[in-house]
Amino acid sequence: MDNQFQPPLAQANYPNQGSGKSKKFLFIVIFLLLLLGVGYLVVQYFLPSKNETKSLTITPTPTEYQFPTDTPTPQATPTASLKPTTGPTTKPTTNPVDQASGLDRSTLSVEVQNGSGEAGVAAKASDILKGFGYKVASTGNADNYDYQDVTIQVKSTKSKYLTLLKKDLGFSYTVGTTSADLSSESTADALIIIGK
Repeated sequence: MDNQFQPPLAQANYPNQGSGKSKKFLFIVIFLLLLLGVGYLVVQYFLPSKNETKSLTITPTPTEYQFPTDTPTPQATPTASLKPTTGPTTKPTTNPVDQASGLDRSTLSVEVQNGSGEAGVAAKASDILKGFGYKVASTGNADNYDYQDVTIQVKSTKSKYLTLLKKDLGFSYTVGTTSADLSSESTADALIIIGK
């Protein structure tokens, strides 16, 4: 009965030669597939492709930077109140005494009024007159804002300053009306109204 469970002699003594070759063949195919898979992964992750090279190219974005300079930047200033003049193009020195007439500007008190309605016009004219050496007594608004050009009025006792005022203001403004009929009750010797 023991012989019953034993394989036939032909099967026990001779190994299956066909199954050994197929196992080797299968092992080689699996090994080659693994090798190809590893090679593919190496190529994909470690070697850049042509498309990736283009997308990895970084182009710096230019940025604008202003470098500080010692040269001041010109600022726009309103010029609506300034009128072109036909007078001399150079300003006299800050000496209050006029060399041509011998008149001392510092002895004349001046009131400057804004007759144009633009803010700061009287203050600007006041600064110009102070630059020449005039004594500016006050600034303010005129009785209306319809004045054209510059109006100059002086007291009759100070009429010799009329020509000098016209010349000095002519550097910056167009002088219109001038007269020596300012009321003797006026607190200033001269009244200057800056128009449009």
